[in-house]
Amino acid sequence: MDLLPKVFQTEGDMAEFDPSKILNSIIKETKMSEEDAKHITELVVRRIISSGIKFLSGPHIREIVCSMLSENHFEQERKLYTRIGMPLMDYEEILEKGRKPITVELINPEKVHHWAADQLAEEYTLLRILDDNEAKAHLYGDIHIHKLKYFDLRPLSQIWDPRIILKNGIPPIINKFICCKSGPADNFNIAIQHLSKWLSLIQSEFCGNQGFPAITTYLAPYIKGLSNEKIANGIRELVYEFNQLPTIIGRNISKTFISASSFILEDLSEYPAIGPYGKIKGVYGDYNDECLKLFNTLTNVFIKGDFLGNSFNFLKHQIFFTEKSLDDFDSAYSKVWEEIKKVKTPYLLNLCSNWFKTKLKNQINLLNSSNIGVLQSICLNLPRFAYIAKEEDKYMEILEEKMKFCSAILLKKYDIIRKRLNTNHLPFCSGFINNHHLFDLKNQNLSISFVGLNETVKILTDYELHEHSEAYNLGKKILKKMIQTCEELSSKEGKNYSLIENSSKKALNRFVRLDLKHFPKLAIPYSKGKRKYYTNSAHFRENIEIDLYEKVIKQGEYHPLIQNEIFEQISLNELDKNNINLKDFVKKICNTSKIACLKFFP
Repeated sequence: MDLLPKVFQTEGDMAEFDPSKILNSIIKETKMSEEDAKHITELVVRRIISSGIKFLSGPHIREIVCSMLSENHFEQERKLYTRIGMPLMDYEEILEKGRKPITVELINPEKVHHWAADQLAEEYTLLRILDDNEAKAHLYGDIHIHKLKYFDLRPLSQIWDPRIILKNGIPPIINKFICCKSGPADNFNIAIQHLSKWLSLIQSEFCGNQGFPAITTYLAPYIKGLSNEKIANGIRELVYEFNQLPTIIGRNISKTFISASSFILEDLSEYPAIGPYGKIKGVYGDYNDECLKLFNTLTNVFIKGDFLGNSFNFLKHQIFFTEKSLDDFDSAYSKVWEEIKKVKTPYLLNLCSNWFKTKLKNQINLLNSSNIGVLQSICLNLPRFAYIAKEEDKYMEILEEKMKFCSAILLKKYDIIRKRLNTNHLPFCSGFINNHHLFDLKNQNLSISFVGLNETVKILTDYELHEHSEAYNLGKKILKKMIQTCEELSSKEGKNYSLIENSSKKALNRFVRLDLKHFPKLAIPYSKGKRKYYTNSAHFRENIEIDLYEKVIKQGEYHPLIQNEIFEQISLNELDKNNINLKDFVKKICNTSKIACLKFFP
């Protein structure tokens, strides 16, 4: 023992070196046999003595144990025994310069702490939760696990029925250990505050999109008799609160959304209307005038922007439209066209399309004072599978195999969140409302997204999606195969599997970078300046030579196959170049395509 140094402890004092502590910790943390653990402990002690080390600490000893485990081919045990964290230099880099690449200009103490914790959480998931094949598939680029840093703790995204808050106050559950309880709002301003505060509070338990649907319908009963100025002040507060949320919570958030309509949605018109004090005030169909007034006010707030005239960054303004509404509310939508041209904010949701209208009705019925969302999403690198397969039949086999592979990871997430709910690690979500959990696992989707359908068919057919019917039809066939596999998994596992559009720029960038590294002779990303890219999900490549209406109609055929609001981006410059009026374009698309959503850019 005289040959062994003292050990510096976390508490700040020194202790005698005790080999039994190493032995016991190896057995406890790795579940090794006692015989193997004794052998490793002996090797560690010998290494310390032979090296002449004069100073030891707990982390130092653990490094030596991990080295011995690796040298003796106990790799799985080394993974279980290792520390997680980051080198000092990496932390200093974050501390001084922020994370690379910096995704926001703002750097503050809370974000620095989040960035450091993010790396620790990712390492934990890769080392402890995922098995070797699952971790390698993510790191190598076959798949991308969305928001990996939150895999061990948080569900992804959620759509909240505003009536949960309007009927029950904030928080809608009763739990005095979380925060004080406010009763149902008694006026418009308080209702606005409750909705915005709820999204602030619940961000602590989710990592992706949050939002309220049909906001102009649900808030309509609260503005009866109010002046335009008071309505505008309330709407501004709602939008400002959403945009200040990233600074309040100290981390980046996905874009929160609200959806609005100039008319009471048909499927909600006969629903009892919740008004001040959470009481029933007729039905929502009684409030068409108030709905239109809210719609106009919301549009004006987005057009004006903040105090300095800057457009808002953290709120997706979704706007429902039908052919009838475009005619009946021409003055209201003229403001929408102004908003599109000035700040490019709106996402136009097409209720002319019967499949999308049916989907909205099903969503409203499923919500009905509840909430639904995506528990976890995993993105597939479709071009990678084509590089490997080289022909269609083999490709379909690999695709199905990879989706089932993702299913095992998604089920792990399901079990983790069920455990977190049972242990109250998600205190709001695990709270009760009307005798059931606020967060209902049965209403959550296990989602699979994808990148590069266009590049995939190019590899398999020598044509891009827009260039030939063979490629276009193969694209549709691949999507149908993915839908079929999701349905089979749903039936087998008793869960909700869904195919969705990829929303992760990180996945797009990683897949291109890794494919150029691992498949340099096969990878075919496209270029935009110095940037290499794959087309996202089922979209056509940028800047292709094709009639604009033909493009939108063809893309629209893919939309019913994808279960979230996939959107088609349209260039305003292209409309101008072809002398196409914005309203006329939207109206024609409404009549002739299955497009779910339109988004405009310069």
